Amino acid sequence: MASPSQVIEALTRCIASPSLASARALEIALRQSGCQSKLFGRLNQKSSIDAAAESDRGVTERIANAFDASLTAARLLAGLPHSDPTLRPRAAAQRFLNPDTENCLWRPQNANIDFEKPSIQFWSDNTCDSVRFRKYKSPEGLITVLVQDTSLGVARTKMGETILNLNSDDKLKTFEAIGQFGHGGSSALAFCELCLILTAPRFDAIADEFFWTLIFPEAEEGPSKQSVVRKWFCSGDGLPLVDTKGTLPTLASAFPGTSVWHFGYVRGDWLKTAAGAHQDTPAARLGRLFFSYPLPCEIRGELARGDTPSGARTVKGAYYRLLEERSGKNQVVEYRTGEKSETLQVEGVDYGRFSVFVFVLYDRKLVRNYVDNQHPVIITLNGQNHGEMTGKLLSDANFPELASSSIVEIRLDGLDEEALSNIVTNSREQPKNSPFTRALIVRVREILAEDESLLEIEQRRQDEKAKQSSEVLNQKLTRFLAAILSDAAAEPASESGGDAPGKKRKRRKKPLPRPEIPASDPPIVFEILYSTPVFIPEGSTKIVKFKSDARPPKYSFHGDNPRCFARLDGSAVRFAQVSISGKADIDGRGYGSVSLSCIESPKNPILSDEQVGQLEIKLQTSDGRTLTSIVGIGVSPKPMERERKRRQSVRPEIIFCAPDGSDRDYLASLLSEDRIVPFSAYLEKYRDALSVAETHCAYWGEAAERAGESWLIVEINAAHPRLVSLMRNCATAEERMAQKERIVEDIVLDCYQHTFRLDDVPEVVHEQVITQPDNEGRAAEICLNFDKAIRIASLASKLETA
Repeated sequence: MASPSQVIEALTRCIASPSLASARALEIALRQSGCQSKLFGRLNQKSSIDAAAESDRGVTERIANAFDASLTAARLLAGLPHSDPTLRPRAAAQRFLNPDTENCLWRPQNANIDFEKPSIQFWSDNTCDSVRFRKYKSPEGLITVLVQDTSLGVARTKMGETILNLNSDDKLKTFEAIGQFGHGGSSALAFCELCLILTAPRFDAIADEFFWTLIFPEAEEGPSKQSVVRKWFCSGDGLPLVDTKGTLPTLASAFPGTSVWHFGYVRGDWLKTAAGAHQDTPAARLGRLFFSYPLPCEIRGELARGDTPSGARTVKGAYYRLLEERSGKNQVVEYRTGEKSETLQVEGVDYGRFSVFVFVLYDRKLVRNYVDNQHPVIITLNGQNHGEMTGKLLSDANFPELASSSIVEIRLDGLDEEALSNIVTNSREQPKNSPFTRALIVRVREILAEDESLLEIEQRRQDEKAKQSSEVLNQKLTRFLAAILSDAAAEPASESGGDAPGKKRKRRKKPLPRPEIPASDPPIVFEILYSTPVFIPEGSTKIVKFKSDARPPKYSFHGDNPRCFARLDGSAVRFAQVSISGKADIDGRGYGSVSLSCIESPKNPILSDEQVGQLEIKLQTSDGRTLTSIVGIGVSPKPMERERKRRQSVRPEIIFCAPDGSDRDYLASLLSEDRIVPFSAYLEKYRDALSVAETHCAYWGEAAERAGESWLIVEINAAHPRLVSLMRNCATAEERMAQKERIVEDIVLDCYQHTFRLDDVPEVVHEQVITQPDNEGRAAEICLNFDKAIRIASLASKLETA
């Protein structure tokens, strides 16, 4: 069954000097030898092979397969012949390969586990201009990619059912595997021309044999919506080719295990360099796509490191890099939340639990070292990135300042399959727009809004920004916007409601975060913040906060060895409607929470407040004591959907900025402003969305709520050439002031209509105006509006002069 000598020679050259040209030569040698071929998977390959949207996702799916093989091999070598539901990927990794939950390491826990972590290697490929059957030439060029693991390997008879198949059911009962859909690794074929697979199984192997094949494209016979199909070369018995390991001595260390070469692979924008940690390096991009997967992989070759053309670099999930950089000389992370776990409820039905983690960075510019800075909210399943969202989630939780400097992970590991299928898409690019995703976002927003440490950091950053704003313009524009009716919320109206008597409301003081509880170990403080019973409205969730001087991860609700516990106790009839739906670990300021839910009973609704039992939370200290706090709980009627009437107005905060290198003193004089500050987060959104120089950024505005009032924060680039030219052409200081106010009014009005819901505008228009899928559309509209505003101001100035 050994391959002809010309085939072995071509295979040897292909492995020694990987390129699309050498892979094509191997294909020719196999055809000339009379080698047969079989269809890859099934005839309709489009949906599975095209599952990944970008080339980085295709490679990620291959690495995920290597991780899956490693965990299965580790389980078998540890003496566990059967997988079971307790061996989820995180649990299996911790049990067999990495017991440290706070680090991404490769530390086998059994002496029989002697294989290394999976690896990936890249070679630049300039030997061919384009891929067969494709008219489009990728501007980034082509590469060769090798993904390799030395763990499990695949038996020859199993190759056609697994690695050479589509929608395989092989992983449905392999609980330690990330994959489960059967087409993830195959999606890498969408980005390459040829794919070479070599494998040798670790168990039940025939001595000195390895199995291999080459997957190649071929034009579909006859008219079809699918012009190209994939096939693979096989022997006369319909199985992959067989050769002895002695024919390829350079690959002795690769067996047992599986090596997959992808020739003519689309390079994409994530392989520009090996230097640095930003998102156009392979190490950073893979760390983002395996965001919190607990095991590392390795990059080898010319794109491994920036300081040498060869060598190796260990790749860790961005989550673990962030954990490492919370302290030390180059501290990056200002604050990290504890784990916040919640139950996902859709229309009153529970669909399992999810968890939330937040990292707040000191410098927003460093966000791109870990994630795409325009999509800092990451949805993960078993540690793998399965979708990304913009920072709007944080802005909607009333953290506009933190939205540009924070990274949020939402882990879906504990959700039911039904919920996952309604959230995760095949491409893993962004979540589905479904009731499940919307319910998930609402709950995440609610639990983030209750974090005392996030509130404290946001308040501090808002205060810093307020000091930079233009006070004179703020006062004028407040009066300008007061005439516009919208849903913006301010203080209750000071005017009386007609002749009816009533008490005048005192102006509310700005709410401040609760005082910090200094950490102590062993802890002595553990107290619920309510002295009277807590009532949960029917059909809703109530967050019950407590304070403590304990700190995670030692004192946590989560993990294998929790020390914090919560339970409900009661015997009332309505008690069955109440449940603990979430737990948030104690944050950096000493506050944690327990979420209580009350399900609806449509046939027997709650008509009045009823106390039904009590909530008890406990903490077991390291010195053997138990700290306990109890509060009564009750249920109350479903709230009416109404809001207190508010005076409809918004308070603007106008900030003039200029890029580094600008003459800020001159710009301040030109605009009659006290100060011009450096570029901030909002204008950087414009810059990143349109990929323009900072000098040509126009403006950006977003809403915030402070002490129950609506604010509109607008940053304007004082160094924009069009604005500077307009100001210079003014004959007097009074004319410059008039022009500035005219421009700013137009800018504020544009930001206002994209931020607040105007009373007289139809709902369908609101959805078109307010709901932007990403920053690109909004930035494009700003560019057009700014140009229009400048033109109108220039024309008005000429008319006034005439």
